[in-house]
Amino acid sequence: MRAAWLLMVAPCAAGAAPLLRSEGVATLPDGTAAYREVHWQRGAGDGSERWVEYLCPAGQPFARKQMPAAARLQARGYVLQDARSGQAARVVVGRDGVKVDWKEDRSAPSRIKQLPLPADAVVDVGFDAAVRGHWQTLLDGRPVSLPFLVPGRQRFYPVQVQYRGPVRWQGLAAHAVDVRLDTWFGAVAPRLSLIYADADRRLLEFRGTSNLRDARGNYPQVTARFAAAATEQPEQRWRDELQRPLVSSCVVTAK
Repeated sequence: MRAAWLLMVAPCAAGAAPLLRSEGVATLPDGTAAYREVHWQRGAGDGSERWVEYLCPAGQPFARKQMPAAARLQARGYVLQDARSGQAARVVVGRDGVKVDWKEDRSAPSRIKQLPLPADAVVDVGFDAAVRGHWQTLLDGRPVSLPFLVPGRQRFYPVQVQYRGPVRWQGLAAHAVDVRLDTWFGAVAPRLSLIYADADRRLLEFRGTSNLRDARGNYPQVTARFAAAATEQPEQRWRDELQRPLVSSCVVTAK
């Protein structure tokens, strides 16, 4: 899988929608900072074009993900490159199916598989759109079952989303949501905990398994918090941040 996709950021700059930027911090269970996430999107809609940059605690970028604009909000394709581990992914969602191209690390071969697209399928960041799309159902206390793509395993797993109740999060009115597998599948992570703001339904906190490998080759348990809402930023800042070269190493786990 080639790294040339990073050059795709340049032709997108002519759009009229504003560029929005938000930032979160992912910490390990002992409180150590694992990495930072910088999210960019062109416009406020769930289907807008998006980029995520993953930064070492010291600020150098080590991984990037790009999600093109999409009309199918829950099931969107993406491209991921992690220069630290060599992990790479390209997920292409078509009308009738999903093509998953997955490379676990720099020494592993790429594995490509074509999958049928289940009804109500969820891919990657489309999960947030799914929560917002089923918001009232969840708040009414009714669980929602969704097929969720695990790209490293190249298959969809049935997950159940369940509302836990209202909470206060850093002074904000919010709602807590749990995600677990409908059926036990061995080594697959069984549970995530999420918190969404009441006012605008944006994700405030993610607690669960990271989608990035750490320096030991594991997928660590992290808590990612996004305290500030996205703000509009100039085009040049977006260009500068996303064109910085990725570093091949940084400390992301506790020693």
